[in-house]
Amino acid sequence: MVRTAWLFIGLAFIASLQAQDDLRDTVTRTDGKVLHGRVTNPFATDEITLAQGGKRVRIARKDVATMDLVADRVATFCERRVRQQNSPKAQSFLLDYAHAHGLPGMARLQAMWLALRDDDEAAHLWLGHQKGSKGWLWEHEGKRYTREQLELVVAKQPLRLVGERFALTVTAGLETNVGALLDLEHTGVVWFARFGKELGLAEVLRPIEVKPARNSDEFPKWGFRPVPYFVPPPHGDVAHTFYSGPAPIRPERLFFVGTQGLLYRTLIGEADRQDDRDRVCAWLEIGLGMWMEHTMQGPSGFAAPADLRAQDVQALQALGRGYRLTHLLHLPMYGSFYLTDDTATATNWSAASMFVAWLLDPDNKPVTREPFLRFVQAALQERKGDSSSAFDRMLGQRVEDLDEPFRKWLAKKAGF
Repeated sequence: MVRTAWLFIGLAFIASLQAQDDLRDTVTRTDGKVLHGRVTNPFATDEITLAQGGKRVRIARKDVATMDLVADRVATFCERRVRQQNSPKAQSFLLDYAHAHGLPGMARLQAMWLALRDDDEAAHLWLGHQKGSKGWLWEHEGKRYTREQLELVVAKQPLRLVGERFALTVTAGLETNVGALLDLEHTGVVWFARFGKELGLAEVLRPIEVKPARNSDEFPKWGFRPVPYFVPPPHGDVAHTFYSGPAPIRPERLFFVGTQGLLYRTLIGEADRQDDRDRVCAWLEIGLGMWMEHTMQGPSGFAAPADLRAQDVQALQALGRGYRLTHLLHLPMYGSFYLTDDTATATNWSAASMFVAWLLDPDNKPVTREPFLRFVQAALQERKGDSSSAFDRMLGQRVEDLDEPFRKWLAKKAGF
């Protein structure tokens, strides 16, 4: 069986990637010269940068004939995976695709998914599992366990799963966590498809760490109540979330914290070195994360972009009580979104979430999406932060003048 032989080839490939420079992107110049490395800025219009270990090669965009990027292969993998989710045969072929196209992390995730969901023999063999009297034996930390044993072992010896743009630490629920990481990888694909060109996003070349706690009791809270959050570099560079309820589909606000990580890796860079509570523009970071949270939908492992799910009546009610957008623009992250568990904090979350959703609505008249994205780039990448003057200038109107059209949009979405 071909896939059985791949066991050794696949594991060797993974080890080789870890031991040497990642050269999986290919850039072909107009003069015919072929270069290998990783493109750090795929949407740049003047020149692209090709990372080759510690070396950086700059190529004028006009001199680039074609690019074969890991990002495109991951997009193909994720989109096919969701589109063909009801076909076991197609899901099996995706393991072949990931391996053949230089995506060892995605191949391992897909093999784990097939082994956990369908007890697929080829997937078990690809992963190096051995068949014992009590079933397939999984290797972890130099020992072999049945699946049931491994589910208990990871509570004390966590398992780190690595994809392309994300890595996730497993302490319980193997299948659910594999599904969560696959969902995060598709979130990355959607993030770049939605905003890559308009925001000039940088590529994620080192996985964003995500750590889901088994429950809210084990979750390292950042405020009064357990709410998922991301600690940006240089303070942590890790997303914290948790599982809730007896049979959770995925970790709480998974797409939100994943987007927070993507924001800092692809657009912002580092936060304030002196203050681990500070953020560049709190309402914007919350709003963009929650917009992705509310538009990524579907079963575990097969999340896909869809229409806005949440129509926040609380935001409408808050505006009706006199909440103004000028209040939202200058709120600090920790004190206004995490510190306390009260109505004011919940209202801030609602207002930030729905205001960004409204600004991104392509049907708005006058148009808001394009000027808003120009503000996003200025606020986050150029570090204009929560400047209301920058917002007014980019949007072409004062933020005070947006209260009424925003209120009307909310009322329509909420069915009033």
